[in-house]
Amino acid sequence: MAASSVSTPAVPALARIEPRLLGTAAVGGLLGGLVMFFLMAGYNASTGMGFLTILNVCFAAWVFRGTAMPATHGMPMHHKATAMGMHHETMSMHHAMGTVTMMNEPLSASHVIVGGLLHLAMSAFAGVAFAVVLAVLIRAGLRMLATPAGYVAAATAGGALLYVVMMYGFAPLWNTEIVNFTPRVPFFLSHLLFGAAVGGWMYWRLGEAGEGIRMTADRPRLGGAH
Repeated sequence: MAASSVSTPAVPALARIEPRLLGTAAVGGLLGGLVMFFLMAGYNASTGMGFLTILNVCFAAWVFRGTAMPATHGMPMHHKATAMGMHHETMSMHHAMGTVTMMNEPLSASHVIVGGLLHLAMSAFAGVAFAVVLAVLIRAGLRMLATPAGYVAAATAGGALLYVVMMYGFAPLWNTEIVNFTPRVPFFLSHLLFGAAVGGWMYWRLGEAGEGIRMTADRPRLGGAH
């Protein structure tokens, strides 16, 4: 019985895939999603696109297809061919027209609510995915990921990978509004901050320091029972 009580803490809490880890990761994903939203919303507001545009147009477009029409929609084929020959000029004009389109998009309560709920759900899911992947890597022998710097750095790298998967994998197939109208640099930075927030929250709640505090807090009660 004593042996079993000693063997359980041998595996770090960050490497044990159990309800406690999953729940903490979901909360971390929600916190990271809020960080991502406020960064993007603040950037959009500072450029005149509107504070809620990221929810009203981009995130809502996962459900409401055609929330904002691409700037090149309806362009004749010979104009598109000409634009391909002037790639940089076309991309600059496309981004400018996309900004105007987002600014002129009417604010819809249903779009904002659905976009917000979808963003939070996807953020929670991503947080859980990050925690599970890192738990598997720690159990596989990468114990450096169980350190504060290692865990947060790995989660931040996961945020960068999430950006690549989102922008160049899922979004072009199901949500072209994000591809067409989202500014790349702030969106990439927001994903890095998302990963860092998830990693920081997870290690604060389940890292070795937190486990040590809980173990020392339980010792007086065990000693008193003896």
